[in-house]
Amino acid sequence: MNYRIKHFDVLSVASIGALIYAGVALVLAIVVSLFSSLIVAGMGHMGMPNAFPFMMVGPLMIVIFPVFYGIFAFVALAIIAALYNLFAGWTGGLLVRLEAQPSASPGSVQTLP
Repeated sequence: MNYRIKHFDVLSVASIGALIYAGVALVLAIVVSLFSSLIVAGMGHMGMPNAFPFMMVGPLMIVIFPVFYGIFAFVALAIIAALYNLFAGWTGGLLVRLEAQPSASPGSVQTLP
């Protein structure tokens, strides 16, 4: 069966996309924060007494980076969804082919081919 996607709800696309992007940014910020903590710890051992202000970069990054990334993603995806709706009106939208799958019973185990 072929179906055509002619319209996306701009607010729903932007909202779910912003949450996904903020979640990914949170994971990346945690990883970068751990590495920056190791670097700051090494700075203290190398005789750099002014390393203390850099210790706050990691925790601040965990809070600030996902928030800004989520806001940016919300705005960008809202613009993209609005442009898609405009262009889909002119071109007809994306054509998607769907295939019906038999539903599995709740207790059965499904295996991949």
